[in-house]
Amino acid sequence: MFVSSCVAKYLPPKPRLLDCVYSGGGRTNSSAIVGGEIARSAANAVVGAVSNRINNALAMAANPETAHMTYSADGAGIGMAANHIIGGLSAWVSFADSSFDNDQTFTAFRFNSNAYEGDASALTIGIDKKIGNFLIGVVSTNFDTDLETSVNSGTYKADGNTYGVYAGLSTGILNISLGVGTGDYDVDTTRIDLGTGNTTISGSTTADIDYHHLAASATLSRGKFSISPRLAYRSLDLDTPSFTDVVPNDANTGSMGGGAGAASTSDNETANETVASLSASTQMTEVGLSISANLGVVTPFIDFAVVDESTTSATYKTSLTTKDTASSDIASTDADGYTSFGGGIMINLRNRLTGTISYYDITDRDDYNEDSLSATLRLQF
Repeated sequence: MFVSSCVAKYLPPKPRLLDCVYSGGGRTNSSAIVGGEIARSAANAVVGAVSNRINNALAMAANPETAHMTYSADGAGIGMAANHIIGGLSAWVSFADSSFDNDQTFTAFRFNSNAYEGDASALTIGIDKKIGNFLIGVVSTNFDTDLETSVNSGTYKADGNTYGVYAGLSTGILNISLGVGTGDYDVDTTRIDLGTGNTTISGSTTADIDYHHLAASATLSRGKFSISPRLAYRSLDLDTPSFTDVVPNDANTGSMGGGAGAASTSDNETANETVASLSASTQMTEVGLSISANLGVVTPFIDFAVVDESTTSATYKTSLTTKDTASSDIASTDADGYTSFGGGIMINLRNRLTGTISYYDITDRDDYNEDSLSATLRLQF
């Protein structure tokens, strides 16, 4: 996709260091490569915890035996809720963890352009109150992610908090929920200088987050079996302002003259570089179905979902070398949807000790892989 070759430049009165021809992908900041993936991962973590809490809180109203202490889970983590603490308020906490990688490959002169791997975790704390058939609450999520990008031998790290409000309504067989939130993440990026091959160019900034979600679900039971269909929409915007890539004094960032080599001494200066602002976003519409069978102590279940997704894809700087023309550039794969399949078992020992073990995997993406293993525990006092 992008060429990275080096030619010796000799400018009187003495030879200069080896200048590396400008490679578009190698000169791209990691935020432009994985910004959309961060938006998608954060949306699933933040919204997933809230949606799961709402569903469990509304379901508890129909079963007073579970009103003291409940634990909940989704495909990415574990959670716990303590109910009716002060003035009818309930407090809950959830932890989620996921790992993912993009292994998109094709012939390229430098590295495979859109390959990356990483992990993300989210700790969510909320307080809510049920009034009749309504549930209203506030929530805060600490999100942390760490990725490695191949084309620029770089990294992307983000850590920060979002704050939101949510509401739920139970109409009997149907539960409806919605929520909005905002916050910011501290972002740190690195990439390797092409000229030296070992000097790190780094940048940092603060990105703004806005999200919203809407969902409807139902539970249909017949004998030992329960079927729970759902329809959900979630959206998250990640706005990263323009910031500076700090280029160390010992870097040799390469030719900026547009040809095969440096045209003047100024082409080899180690001046800091400006990273353009980026607005990355994700919108996902999900249709899912869970089926469980209550066998007494053990309740096995399976879960299936089809997700239609529109997420910002990776973008790269355009190479300036004549050896790397536009016709040889290959765009990164757009994220347009996936299928999630999982399952597990729920264990219930006389309503005193209950737990869940589950595994989820994302399929129908040729270049993207993600899986998660979760476990939950509930003690009845």
